[in-house]
Amino acid sequence: MSSDENQQPEGQAPRALSQFGLFNLVLTIGLLVFGVVNIFNNIGAFVNPATLVNQVLTQLHATDAKFPELTYATTSVTTTVGSILLTLQGANFGLITWWAFKRMSARKSSFWVPVIGAAISSTLTFITLLGLILSDSTIMNAIIEFSKSQG
Repeated sequence: MSSDENQQPEGQAPRALSQFGLFNLVLTIGLLVFGVVNIFNNIGAFVNPATLVNQVLTQLHATDAKFPELTYATTSVTTTVGSILLTLQGANFGLITWWAFKRMSARKSSFWVPVIGAAISSTLTFITLLGLILSDSTIMNAIIEFSKSQG
């Protein structure tokens, strides 16, 4: 489909937004705004993911008191991984925003694009946390001992 096919013939008024088109626009913009607010609210956690790992460990102990209280020790790799995570989150948001606006300008359904972006963002964060947890021998030993004690 060429860009000429999307343009209105000369002398005709542009098409008005349908109810779905307006709903799509409002929902897409709302989800994108939520995404950018979420990124800015979590910049500290992305830069220093040790805070996220410690939140996970605290939650594990709160879920089952038999799980030992642990604290993740920040290393130089932690900060590097956090910087990479923040860069990937920004690139993900930029790509998703571009894709959503491209679809909206073509008058296609786009509200699902930020949802896909959120799923990608959550996956990136999960993989980062998993990598940091798996790389800490103290945490891994505690997880193994806890799992053995559970039977």
